[in-house]
Amino acid sequence: MSNNIILAAFLCGLTEFICYGGDWLLGQNMADQPIVVGPLVGLLLGDLQTGIVLGAMLEATFIGAVNVGGAVSLNPSVATVLAVAYAIIGGGDTKAAVALAIPMGLLGGLLEVGTYVLFSLFQDSWTDAADKANEKKLVWLHYGVWFARSLVFFIAVFITVVIGVKPVAAFIKSLPPFVENGLGLTGGLLPAAGFAMLLSMVWEKKLAVWYFLGFILVEYVKLPLLVVGIIGLVFAVVFAFYDKDIFDLKHKKAAANNNESASQQEEEDFLS
Repeated sequence: MSNNIILAAFLCGLTEFICYGGDWLLGQNMADQPIVVGPLVGLLLGDLQTGIVLGAMLEATFIGAVNVGGAVSLNPSVATVLAVAYAIIGGGDTKAAVALAIPMGLLGGLLEVGTYVLFSLFQDSWTDAADKANEKKLVWLHYGVWFARSLVFFIAVFITVVIGVKPVAAFIKSLPPFVENGLGLTGGLLPAAGFAMLLSMVWEKKLAVWYFLGFILVEYVKLPLLVVGIIGLVFAVVFAFYDKDIFDLKHKKAAANNNESASQQEEEDFLS
């Protein structure tokens, strides 16, 4: 086994440790999202462009997948690290990497649930420290459990990259062309499915016009997505200022009505 694959696996595990562990260390900062993880893995593995492309594609794929409380559907950081490693180390197609990221994310989600179960064994220690107001023990438990959970994911990613990335890439390349093409098509459709999941949660009739405007600008006017995003940002800023003016006007009107009511009450009190 070459030192290169071990070093690459270590860098992938380190990225997972930093991004997944850093997400909740000082409050949720979304460091475990593909748009952050992908470029970082690509940078460390020497192919920043692939990392950015896959990070953006997987961010769109997982944008509608939300883990609430202890209910974990998948782990986007594990999926992104392994997908980028597959594309860069194994030389796989980026769209096929997106398709493979889904089962990897599901396995990462199972691992996350497993760590929740495992480290729930420390619950009595937390309770005991809290009852005794032992702040030092609480701090050690907090950072100790955080480090141990993050280390589990580091080890899982490291082992997976060392023993799995190149064999999987070789297996995919050995498949008939129509199967490989099917994986590529599936990977190309998954970002659209992710956006569809997000739209299903936020869809309102008054927002539909903006969806169709963006579709027309991209599909028929052929504007780049960056330009469409800038146009959307301009509209958002304009409406934000418009809403602020309305809010300020209502606030002033309410204050004036309160002052008028107070004056009338003082007059009635005086006359009575």
